[in-house]
This record gives sequence, structure tokens and C-alpha cells, in this order.
Amino acid sequence: MSSKGEINDLLLRQLIQNFYNGNLNFCLQTDDINTMNWDFQQAFLDATVNSELLKKYPISGKFASLYLKKIIQNLEPNQEVHDDFYSQLCTSMNNLNEDGFSYRHYLIGNDTNNIVTIKETRNMVVNGTTGLKTWEAALMLSDWALSNPEIFANKNVLELGSGVGFTGITISKLCNVKSLTFTDCHNDVLKTVCENIEINLPHYKQETIHGVTMFKNAGKSLNVMMLDWNTLDDLPENVVPDIVIGADIVYDPSILIPLCNVIKTFCFRNKHLEVYIASVIRNEETFSLFLKTLGNMDLEFDKLQLNKSVLINWDESIDKCLLKINARLK
Repeated sequence: MSSKGEINDLLLRQLIQNFYNGNLNFCLQTDDINTMNWDFQQAFLDATVNSELLKKYPISGKFASLYLKKIIQNLEPNQEVHDDFYSQLCTSMNNLNEDGFSYRHYLIGNDTNNIVTIKETRNMVVNGTTGLKTWEAALMLSDWALSNPEIFANKNVLELGSGVGFTGITISKLCNVKSLTFTDCHNDVLKTVCENIEINLPHYKQETIHGVTMFKNAGKSLNVMMLDWNTLDDLPENVVPDIVIGADIVYDPSILIPLCNVIKTFCFRNKHLEVYIASVIRNEETFSLFLKTLGNMDLEFDKLQLNKSVLINWDESIDKCLLKINARLK
């Protein structure tokens, strides 16, 4: 049987994890509330809204206010509520992120000492792009990569449609890559990627050469560059990855042929290339068309198992697919 102290620690960890994971779907029982004394509340506040990380990179004011309000409403009938809950609630309500941007702090392995911080928006489309938020397939692909780090070790990786950079940054930090190139076709997205690299890898030194922003440290390089799938003539010849990755980039029928052309171009440059594309299947017809287009372009693929989240939380109930597209052409 667990001791009371152990129950307190477990509840504390769960509440902290829910806060970082953006989860409001929790329920506090009477026994839980009875253990949430002043010291418990102080420990929660210190690990979340009072932490140096969240002071520097605040989360969505809307979410923070909803979360704090829910805890206060549970505590008030039975416990003295810590003053900081009220002051932080007021702060959150006055910081509702009118431009739509805030910071998400993604826990790796539910460990508050292992966090990837991303500036992003909760809006689906901003300034004509869907690339300014982290989509579910990015979490899936990152989780799979962290479960298979040997695939990426000492490899040159290129990401298609990097968005705000969660997948690339996570793999860069935790999979010991040689280099990772983030690509997108929208300037606002590329600027945000650079900001997120600076947040998570502050010791990397930055320079820009021929339109490519590079971050270097101890022989490793992160590169951020424009890549329009419709204008491959502009793709430098020296961009020859060992691995190409992409998350949630199969959503529009009009981009499927350009996407497959990009994959085929890199296959020609490296006959041993491995390509991993993670998708949430929102439209069966579009995804089937992507598979058909791969076949029409003589590209082979295998569907990999992707059943449960391991180190990063993602929605296991969604219709999903992880493809490995072989560099070998038929």
C-alpha cells in the first residue's frame, strides 16, 4: 500500500504533467483535495507558473486561466487557497495572447527536466500558412524517432514542411544527428523555426550564408532554408540528406505531385536515402491518392507500426500512418 506522502507525490506529478500537456480533462477526488495543503500548492506553483522557464516563455493565457480556475474551484470549499493561485489567475486573464502566439512546453517522457519549448499558435491558419502550430503527426513522428534513435544517429536529416520545428528540434536534441535541415516555403514559418532553435539550443552559434541560416555547435549543424516544392531548380546540389522526414504534409491533393517530385529528387541524389512520412488521415481519398502518386513515380513504400505513445503524448485514437519510402526506385 502506498504511503500518504507517495500519493501526494503522484498527484503532484499528474497535475504538473496535465498543466504542461495542455490537459484540462482531469478530476480531483475528495481525498486528493484533502492532501493539497499549502505546501502541496506551493510545490505545484513552483514547478509551473512560478518557474523560470514559464516566466520567460509563458504558456497560453487562456489555458493557464482555465487550469488555475479549475483547481481553485476544487480547493475553495475544503482548503485554504495559496495567494499565488489568485495572483497568477489574474495575470493569465490579462495575458490572452491577442496575436495568437504563446509557448508550449512539451514534456519528453513526462519529465519536467526534459522539455522542448515551442513558440506557436493554436490557430489552424495564420497569414496563409498552416505551419505555425504543432500538428498531431509531428508528435507521433517525434515519439517514433525517440524510440528508434539509432536510425538517426550521425545522419544528415532533412525535414520537409518543418512548420514551427518541433519534430526537427526534438530529433536534433535527443537523437545525436550529424546535421538537420529545416525547410518550408513561408518566411514567417522559417523565422519562427529560428526562434525555436535559439530557445532550445542556445549554445549553438548562428550565421547566415546564401540565404541559409545555420546554427553550429561541436561539429553539428542545424540549417534553416526555403524550399518551394514547385521550384526545385533552386535546390542547391550540395543538399544530399541521408534521411528525409515529414509530418502532416499529405493534406492537399494539389501538392502531392510536387511532394513526390521532391522525394524522388533526393532519392536520385542518394540511392541509400530513407524517407519517413507521418500522417493523420483526415481524408481517405487524399491519402490514397498520395500512395497512388508514389507508385506512379516508381517509389516504393512500407507502412510501419505506430500504435502507442511512448515518450511524447499524442492522440492514439486518430486514423494515422507512418510510411517508410525506400530510396530504391522500381
